[in-house]
Amino acid sequence: MRIDDFSLAFNCPGCPSWGTAIVNQDTKKVHLIKKDVASNIVIGMMHKCVTLNTHDFSLPIGKGSRIYYGNTGFDEATSEPMLVSVFDKVFINGIQIPASFVMTIIRDKAEAHKGRLQIKYTPKLKYGAISNEDFFREAIKCLHLSEETPWVIYDIDIAGQEELHFKALIGSDVKDLEHQMRNLPQIEDVEVADHTDILSTPIEPTDETTELDSREYAYMAAIKTKPFLILGGFSGTGKSLLVKSLAFTTCPCDGVLNTSETSPGNYLLVSVKPNWHDATDITGFRSSVNRNYYVTDFMRFLVKAKLHPNVPFFVCLDEMNLAPVEEYFADFLSVIESRKRKKDGTIVTDAIVPASVFNDKDYADDFDVFLKIGLKPINEVKDITEFTAKVKESDSDESEFFEQSWLVEELKRDGLTIPQNVIIIGTVNMDDTTNSFSRKVIDRAMTFETIVGTFDSSYFDSDVTLGYVKNYRKGELFISDEVRATEMMEDGRFTLSDEEKNRIIGFINDINSDMEGTPFKISYRILNETILLYRAKQKIVELMGEEEENDGVEINTDLNSIFDDVLMQKVLPRIEGDFEKCDKCLVKLGDRAERMEWKQSSEKIEFMIKRFGKDHSGFTSFWN
Repeated sequence: MRIDDFSLAFNCPGCPSWGTAIVNQDTKKVHLIKKDVASNIVIGMMHKCVTLNTHDFSLPIGKGSRIYYGNTGFDEATSEPMLVSVFDKVFINGIQIPASFVMTIIRDKAEAHKGRLQIKYTPKLKYGAISNEDFFREAIKCLHLSEETPWVIYDIDIAGQEELHFKALIGSDVKDLEHQMRNLPQIEDVEVADHTDILSTPIEPTDETTELDSREYAYMAAIKTKPFLILGGFSGTGKSLLVKSLAFTTCPCDGVLNTSETSPGNYLLVSVKPNWHDATDITGFRSSVNRNYYVTDFMRFLVKAKLHPNVPFFVCLDEMNLAPVEEYFADFLSVIESRKRKKDGTIVTDAIVPASVFNDKDYADDFDVFLKIGLKPINEVKDITEFTAKVKESDSDESEFFEQSWLVEELKRDGLTIPQNVIIIGTVNMDDTTNSFSRKVIDRAMTFETIVGTFDSSYFDSDVTLGYVKNYRKGELFISDEVRATEMMEDGRFTLSDEEKNRIIGFINDINSDMEGTPFKISYRILNETILLYRAKQKIVELMGEEEENDGVEINTDLNSIFDDVLMQKVLPRIEGDFEKCDKCLVKLGDRAERMEWKQSSEKIEFMIKRFGKDHSGFTSFWN
């Protein structure tokens, strides 16, 4: 499990902290060990614990070597040792080090970190005659390092409650080491998935049901059209919260997905970092150092979604344009266009992680990857090394060792694909710190803008507490079930009258006529999604029955309102530039929107034209 970056580093600038905090599952901080994945470490440490005698135990408290507590005891007003463990079998990158290692868990009692638990592994740790300094001296010899070589331990694990395993990166210089660290996944890597749920209990629903407003019904229809949304708006308008609320609304209270009070099991928050320039933080990578494949939370989330195919699974790409989307999300942008509906009604995609990752026998972890990705073995795994060796020596296929044997077979055959029930929603802020979108991204998403209106006294009466609901929304209300409009109509799953066909074709042609001579003209993709959106709204009304009346919301399925939606979600977000480039087409589109009574589009176009300013020197775009 990943520990805090450079918290166990040697010959590197800065002062290592020599420890990592254990925090709640829902923290946004990336490198802190979370409680659910720390359980493997804690259980192993309990198995190897020794008698806590402060006269035999020495530990520095604080960063670096600023504060020490030796054999005179601990200052209980500042910190308190909870557990001390000594490991005799210790490995770094698979190489056994002929020395013992001391590790401890302490509880901070200082006011700033009151109650915080930390796993400490400082070189200054001692227990009797056992010293971690001696261990690291032996490690340098076994790894054939010089005294000046920069290196860092970034991952710890305990196998079979006996063996302590470290993973390390070794640099030719500090710059090289920092580059290797940057290329590690920023999403926490769990080497062995924790299937015991020792810290999880089902959370009872707080309400009977959740009422949806007209905005959320619009999101529902867009998601059912295509499961990739972009939510734009000022910071603080509740974009990320909205995604989580949709997850709560659709999460079944089954004792499996409803085990966190603050984050349902069908929700994943991915905080985008400015230094993301490739897909490794999303889809993992093969390390050039130890040849292991590093699995990400996103990959595990896709696997979990496959195990609950009737539940919508929401991925919130928070501040997705902090990094260039076309770079780190390129694989997804391609895969989303590979969606295909099979005869049985399921929608499949190309692999976002290739099948070779799950088949390559040249790598030591070709079997471990199934454990890392969250699949549950048939029998309890007590010793990973022994269990892996047993599987590799067996004549049986790996799938026979897992409860989800069908999924092992699928991963080996098809790779990791995007499940039909996974919905990607990216939140964006448009300011000087973010990147703009190319039309490639806009074309592949359904786009919305969140706007905060005028506040009034009703703000204090509103209840925005999120929680599980007894009567959660049906998954089929959100899960996309069609891809190609022509195929859908040819197979008789939806029909258009001749008049409707002519109106839709006329709409597309009229929009392109208004944008003649610009790079903003639209194509088949938007024609296809116009029909799918039209059908999605009708399908939602059909599935809801009388429920939309209970919410007090009218779902407008009129074709003219669909044109207004398409203009807002698909066309106007494509338009940006100066007066000369955009004014003529915006004026034409604005006139058409006013004639056709496309209210939301008309207001947005007026806003976009005003951005040029009276002297026409300004720059316009869809985003506020």
